[in-house]
Amino acid sequence: MVEDDEFPEDAPWETGFEGDRRVVLARLGPFKRLFPRPKHYTRRFYHRVYELAIEDWRIPLEPLRLGALCTVEATVAVRFQPTLKFAREHLDQLDALGAHIKASYQTLLQDAAEQELRRLEMAEDLEGQAVRVERRIENRVHELLALRDIQCRARCTIATRFASPDHLDHPAALEARHQGLYLTLLARRREAAERLAREQYERQLREQRLKLEHEERMLELLKKEADLRRLRQEQETQAVRAELSADEIRYTERIGSEIRLREERIRHEARLRQMELEADLAEKSRRAEALSDVENHLRREIELLALERQRLLLEEEIHDVKVAKAKGWVINAKRRFALGEGDRNQDPEDADIAERP
Repeated sequence: MVEDDEFPEDAPWETGFEGDRRVVLARLGPFKRLFPRPKHYTRRFYHRVYELAIEDWRIPLEPLRLGALCTVEATVAVRFQPTLKFAREHLDQLDALGAHIKASYQTLLQDAAEQELRRLEMAEDLEGQAVRVERRIENRVHELLALRDIQCRARCTIATRFASPDHLDHPAALEARHQGLYLTLLARRREAAERLAREQYERQLREQRLKLEHEERMLELLKKEADLRRLRQEQETQAVRAELSADEIRYTERIGSEIRLREERIRHEARLRQMELEADLAEKSRRAEALSDVENHLRREIELLALERQRLLLEEEIHDVKVAKAKGWVINAKRRFALGEGDRNQDPEDADIAERP
């Protein structure tokens, strides 16, 4: 049996697991060679690749019965991965190395763990010693599998189940080695009863404190709700006042705008009437000027007509004078011809006048 100092409880255990551990089996006739798969691997027809996977393994243990007092139950959970050396030693089992390991070493691990579990038969501090036994079982599993080139990490859990108090009415009937456990169980029952009473008292105090805190919070909430309602009412009142004020301002502005529009319309209409009057006056003025121009034109026409008439009258008088003068010349000529003077003494100008029609 391994002594306590051989398995320090706080020593870390490095498993060395690899997530992509694979091996290549090269087979040519009767020759076989197993090697790790290279990083840059080129498969050949005589190669076969096997994965050395990480597997979980749960190992049940036989419960340890400490008389009629209690039962100690333990389980061991193992996570393991075979190494290249183990695979080389078991070439025939490469397809199922995990199953081969479980079938080959489960009994060995169960025996070693149950042997360590029996240390609790003479333990006085059952709970404290159970923790140490858990660590020892884990270390024994690590050691046994590591010696066989299997990397692993084990986790042991021990649960202590005490018997019902009805079976403890006759402590004298217990074996001497279980008397300490009986006393421990009685002390634990007293502690449990005291703890239960203390927990109930603390729970009642906590419930009362929570109830008081709840009532205080409810009062605070009611007060806050009242304050919020009052604040909301004030805000609503201010909002209504602001809205009424805004409506009044908008109504005043609308009335002012309507008044300004009406005044502007009146001024515009007055300007239009004034412009119409000015246009009428201008039209009348133009008409008067046009009449004056027409009158002046007519006056000038009349004057021109009068002048033309006077000219015609003068020309007529001149013509009459000339005609009369011509008639007088003809008469004188006739007289002269009659006297025999002939044409010698005829005035050329008088001849011209006589020839005129």
